[in-house]
Amino acid sequence: MKYIGLFCALFLAYPVLAQVRTVSKPKIAIKAHNYGDSIVLRWGVSEAADWLDANQKGYILERLEYQKGNPTPYRRMMSALPIKPLSLEQMKIRLQRDDPNAAVAAQMLYGKGYKQQPANNAAGYYEMYQEQQSRLLIITKAAEFSPSVASAVGLRWVDKAMSDKATRYEYRLWINHGSNPKETDLRDTAKVTVIPFFKDDLYAPTTEGIETGDGALKIKWQKGYVKGSFSGFYIERSNDKRQFSRLNKVPFVMSKPDSAEKDIYPNEVFYIDSVKANYQKFYYRIAGINAFGDVGPFSDTLMGMAKDLTPPKAPINLVKKVEDNRRIVLNWEMKMPIASDLKGFIVARAGDIEGNYQRLTKDLLPPAARSFVDFNPVAYRGRYYKVAAIDTAGNIAYTLPIAATIEDLTPPVPPKGMTVAVDTNGVATIKWPIHPEGDVLGYKLYRAYEKDASSYLQITPSTISDTIAIDTLPTRSLTRTAYYKLVAIDLSNNHSAFSEAIAVAIPDKVPPSAPVIRSVVTNRKFLQINVIPSASLDVAGYQLYRKEREGGLKLIKQIRGFKPEEFVISDSSVVHRAEYEYVVKAIDARGLVSKPSFAVPVVFNDVSVLKIDTPTNVTARYDAQ
Repeated sequence: MKYIGLFCALFLAYPVLAQVRTVSKPKIAIKAHNYGDSIVLRWGVSEAADWLDANQKGYILERLEYQKGNPTPYRRMMSALPIKPLSLEQMKIRLQRDDPNAAVAAQMLYGKGYKQQPANNAAGYYEMYQEQQSRLLIITKAAEFSPSVASAVGLRWVDKAMSDKATRYEYRLWINHGSNPKETDLRDTAKVTVIPFFKDDLYAPTTEGIETGDGALKIKWQKGYVKGSFSGFYIERSNDKRQFSRLNKVPFVMSKPDSAEKDIYPNEVFYIDSVKANYQKFYYRIAGINAFGDVGPFSDTLMGMAKDLTPPKAPINLVKKVEDNRRIVLNWEMKMPIASDLKGFIVARAGDIEGNYQRLTKDLLPPAARSFVDFNPVAYRGRYYKVAAIDTAGNIAYTLPIAATIEDLTPPVPPKGMTVAVDTNGVATIKWPIHPEGDVLGYKLYRAYEKDASSYLQITPSTISDTIAIDTLPTRSLTRTAYYKLVAIDLSNNHSAFSEAIAVAIPDKVPPSAPVIRSVVTNRKFLQINVIPSASLDVAGYQLYRKEREGGLKLIKQIRGFKPEEFVISDSSVVHRAEYEYVVKAIDARGLVSKPSFAVPVVFNDVSVLKIDTPTNVTARYDAQ
């Protein structure tokens, strides 16, 4: 339950050097502090029923003293009678009346309502249980802050009977169950061990820093220290780091969050100090109080300064006017009275209502400004405006966004930087850089097979936003070059002019057309083959093949270069009265070879060796028909 949990946070969180328990939840917890000349014992119980029982029966406290060379300890009862709370009359005599913890303890022990009978039902008994647990919690806290109160309510003992021969003390505490207790009565005996020559120190809290607020400072530090956790704290403040004054008359205790989920930093304590003036330095230090009521040394000194974090009033009644589709005029008002720390105004613009608003002026508009003219509005990318008031501390208050648009009538500039790469299969990869104008929405790609074609074919199905496209070129055609152009389209659907045409060679997979042998002419020592060239424009040369009576075609000559007109190939390796067949093939730049020309047969006769008379008396007659 929450009261048990709070009790554990207040007392059981402190380290206990030795403790015996055989049940899941201890009834009693005890701890000790060695001051050198004395040892102080402090204890507490977790359930109000056990506390009420102990108040009636008292506590039994004994000490086992171990000495060097003697395994058997010396036993000593610390009190002849069970330790009980003082009566109300004794508390009035022994405790100081100005001690608030004394008044609290007396009220918890003997205050009105303590002996009232609950209603005879479950709700009544639960209400009484809650009241008793609350009283136990409060009196435990009062005992931690006041040693005299702790002794008065039977939760403290001071052992001054120190021995210089002792090497170890073991203290045992249990609720008194008479001279013949049962075994179950002693199972909740609490134990703590003390080394006499180890004096316990007091510790300063570990600070974490100060968070700045508006008229307030949040001081943060750690609740725990090397041997447990502090029970409370004193916070002191100074204006000059020399004279400190205490901010809390009673020890400060920070309550826990309502749920463990909210307790993100379980060991962190913070105190919020309201200050009168911002931008004034204040210095803080914290002292912790342990479970024995000791106030430890002060922490490191922290410095903080509150700041103005309250924004001014935001402008109101923001209206806009579009002039000539070239200017946007903004007007606004301010609620009266105008804050004295108003520094000026900021006008910001964005393309989206929740977008990243950008300032339109480098300097602030003066506090008296109530209008602004945007001479360079941007269609689509500058559709929303805000006006903000800013004070001297940099706090900003924005108006709600207002839409103001102009019509975009200016097309983008033509794209540049397009590149095309074609692989051997005719797949063309076209790339281009992002257009420099930010309102460009996408692109359209076009292709033609003549650079100056009157129309280019759009090869992208629609506007694309990417900067890369793939096209497949026809490799089995006589067309050897393709041309690409690119168009940019902005948010207003304005189309740019065409980019410059980019030419790309189409891979050649079609062999050239076959040439034709027009005639073969016999000369004195060689044959002259007259060839009509191939009609293909990519021909890089020709091959002449010859076939004799026996055997197949044999390459006998190669001609390089493109031949635009009829040309001659000579064969001087012929033999008199031999029979031949000639074939010519064309070859293009990629090495593709045409089909052979029609074969032309011929018999070569060397006229220089023939015995034939020269003709004589040759006459001619003209026939007009």
